[in-house]
Amino acid sequence: MKTALPLILALLLVTACSGPEKPTVTLYLAMQRGDIEQIERHIRWGSDMNRLNRAGYTPLQVAVKNGRTAIVRLLLRSGVEVDKSDREGRTALWHAIMGGHTLIADLLRKAGARVEATAWMLDAAHLGMRKRETVEYLVRHGADLEARDEKGDTPLLIAIRQGNHKLAKHLVKAGADVRAVDAQGRSALQIANSLGLGDIALLLKRNGAT
Repeated sequence: MKTALPLILALLLVTACSGPEKPTVTLYLAMQRGDIEQIERHIRWGSDMNRLNRAGYTPLQVAVKNGRTAIVRLLLRSGVEVDKSDREGRTALWHAIMGGHTLIADLLRKAGARVEATAWMLDAAHLGMRKRETVEYLVRHGADLEARDEKGDTPLLIAIRQGNHKLAKHLVKAGADVRAVDAQGRSALQIANSLGLGDIALLLKRNGAT
């Protein structure tokens, strides 16, 4: 019996040491730092990897917004909810596309994330996006460039009203209709001229607007 006791204690010690180490920082802080080791500890200790942080984002959305591809892969392998919405109703894929993180966007889509290309193109226009990657990705996945928002504007018309030359240029290059008219019958060119946007007016004329 005396011989068996040290052996049992040794086995218990080995078992304890082989278990996952407890996280030493909060999940919120680990995500902000991009600390993979601490994130792995949280996963192994059963932390809720789908819970919104105080800013209203899931861990996956934080990783996506920060462009941390390795952490995105880790979280996807752990089985997080890929289409869970943030406080504003936006998914990780939305954040990836708006941020121009196309590699991450592909990872999310492969994991089952849903893309709403047309609605998100209008979002991109309203948010004043300037990233070429965002426009190209949404077009590649079926965005309708002539879709209208609640005011009757296409993404190009929205970009013109904002004086967003970069977005207007990306949209025109992607095939947006430069002859589009708004709900009052004003053309894209008329709107640009009325706002004194000579650079955008020139862009439209060079691409067929009259």
